[in-house]
Amino acid sequence: MHYKRAAAKQWTRNTLSGYIVTTTTPFKNDLEIDYAGLRHNVDHLIGLPGARGLYLGSVYQEFWTLTMDERKRVTDTMIEANAGRVPIIAGVSHTSYKDSIELARHAQTAGADLVMCWPPYYGPRSADGVFEYYQNLANAVDIGICVYSSTLSELGYYITPAEMVRLAGIDTICLVKEAALSLDKYSAMLAAAGHLLPISCPLEEYHLYGLSAFGPKIMPKFLFGSSRPLYMQSKAKPHCAEFMGAIEVGDYESARVPLQNIVRIANQLHSKFLAKGQHNVALTKAITEMFGMIGGAVRPPLYRAASDEIQMARALLQSEGLLP
Repeated sequence: MHYKRAAAKQWTRNTLSGYIVTTTTPFKNDLEIDYAGLRHNVDHLIGLPGARGLYLGSVYQEFWTLTMDERKRVTDTMIEANAGRVPIIAGVSHTSYKDSIELARHAQTAGADLVMCWPPYYGPRSADGVFEYYQNLANAVDIGICVYSSTLSELGYYITPAEMVRLAGIDTICLVKEAALSLDKYSAMLAAAGHLLPISCPLEEYHLYGLSAFGPKIMPKFLFGSSRPLYMQSKAKPHCAEFMGAIEVGDYESARVPLQNIVRIANQLHSKFLAKGQHNVALTKAITEMFGMIGGAVRPPLYRAASDEIQMARALLQSEGLLP
């Protein structure tokens, strides 16, 4: 850790920038983890235009299909492969606060910069119970903790703006990934808690709205947990990097063109699945292989992407000039 626990919020706001991109877990045909592929993917991800950080253990990493030992080894492998090049946020989400604590302690020791903990994603939950979950985690580790506020049905618990204000009172709660997919809810979260800690939506269209409505003092300098840089740009057409570059110099007008390109692709490969309440992990994994990542199989209960979906995605990306 490069900060003391009381400085977690300040470190996060001052240090993170650009895209903090999601990662995947490559599996071999026997469904065992391909650790060499994992190391390859770290190098690939760090080389993406606009990527300045890695988020390990998101839904795209199929973390809920991994054992505790596998989750720790994946974290170790990716931190070692990163070798300090970019900040790393390691996922520690679980249904048991004791397991979240165990994973967070491991990530802190391994050298992660922050951890991400979803609210427990199964069973009866209440605002007081979720608060106590995070309080117990914060009491057990010094590393900064990121929180996920989402209305997606795959998560099943939405942290409201009022709940987020209460959670922000915990000294190491330092960042919110906001994915309510509603400008009304996003605005309410920024208005209630944006002055207390960074609130980041990974969708460029929301980020630009936030800058216009709330200004750069409230808005963070980064998009946390975005998968779009993995497959909605190329080095020849770096849409995401161009968007972020324009935003960073305050040229919102110039951000419009790359934003339009991103949203046009996202409407076919990303947003329509989010509108149904879930990420299409298998399709995203298959698409990232087209760009040079190691993907491999998905573990049950996920199932491989349909061939017509993959063909549609390839044809779209070719028509956009992102694939040969």
